[in-house]
Amino acid sequence: DDADCTDSSHSHEHTSECDDADCTDTSHSHEHTAECDDADCTDTSHSHSHEHKTSTQTAADQLGITSFVYKASTPFNAQRLMALLERWPVPIKDSLDFGLVMGLAEDSKSGDDEKFAEHERAFVGVLRSKGFCWMAPTQWSSNAAGSDVWRHDTAMYWSHAGKHFGITSAGKWWGTLTKDKMQPYFANNVEEYDRIMREDWVSEEWGDRRQELVFIGTGLDEGDIRKALDNCLCTGEEMDAYRVQLRNYMDATFSTVKDGPSLFDVGGMDHIDQ
Repeated sequence: DDADCTDSSHSHEHTSECDDADCTDTSHSHEHTAECDDADCTDTSHSHSHEHKTSTQTAADQLGITSFVYKASTPFNAQRLMALLERWPVPIKDSLDFGLVMGLAEDSKSGDDEKFAEHERAFVGVLRSKGFCWMAPTQWSSNAAGSDVWRHDTAMYWSHAGKHFGITSAGKWWGTLTKDKMQPYFANNVEEYDRIMREDWVSEEWGDRRQELVFIGTGLDEGDIRKALDNCLCTGEEMDAYRVQLRNYMDATFSTVKDGPSLFDVGGMDHIDQ
């Protein structure tokens, strides 16, 4: 491959291409097969077909859109949650029971306004949120006005997009049934039953009752949003009262019915995921 060699006993054909753009030796090829990626290069000895690589950055990346999932295995205190949502900067709120907020009037006077204002700011960047939530009843007596004992076994669907927000009934939690009664629903889809047991069944006590909410937005302060929602969850003391109220309700309702229907057989049988 010596361009200056004059020995006629062997071939002087250069099979390999020269990649020196300044080389003027005519004894070998100067075709550059590799494409040049310098947009300012004017060398005509090689190709300048510049292939533009597809950017891996999505519109969501460019806009700074992020998301996270909020999960909890404790019910929301309905009054505290509604008080928080009332202050959420969303102009159109559908299907929300803001009558519950009245129970917090005295708390607001005692300095909670500052706390709620802080939580309001936490939700400013939220563009979309959705998922299931569990809310604790506020009135367990089925005979009393405003009874909401139905909250115990009802999965609520949280839906927020842009200017609209609402929480509506999504059917019953699977946890309203025993596993023996639940399995026949999945006779032809055992994989889904296994998934629910693996991913949604948060405890043997409460079944799949849970909070599972997806938040999507720009400049989300995940920590502040989690803190705001955590403050709406029932405290340990409130959960103790929840258990007592539930037990009393069941005893009062079914104590005279031997082998009667489950508390959760009352009403329709539509469940979430159906």
